[in-house]
Amino acid sequence: MTIEPTGGPPRKEVGGLDVAIKAAAPATGNSTRIHRAEDGFATPSAEDRAVAQAIAVLREHGYGIACRCLDCNRPITAAASLARMRGRRCAERAGVTA
Repeated sequence: MTIEPTGGPPRKEVGGLDVAIKAAAPATGNSTRIHRAEDGFATPSAEDRAVAQAIAVLREHGYGIACRCLDCNRPITAAASLARMRGRRCAERAGVTA
């Protein structure tokens, strides 16, 4: 089902969502990609894609990712805390900033 444009790009309904239809890129060789190498974007590795797919499957089934803090052994779920393996408070106490 195509929805009439209201001044913006043409839109259509996909799976109950209103989505903009992208025009084909011109054949001039100019890239219209959102993620460009010039902007610091690196193509995801096979491992990155596999991890993203596994996380998507977990979320689809209502699960998440968590681990235990190295210092206090409490569960942590925040992305920044998971990366440093310490909860926010324990990281502040230990002086860890990254």
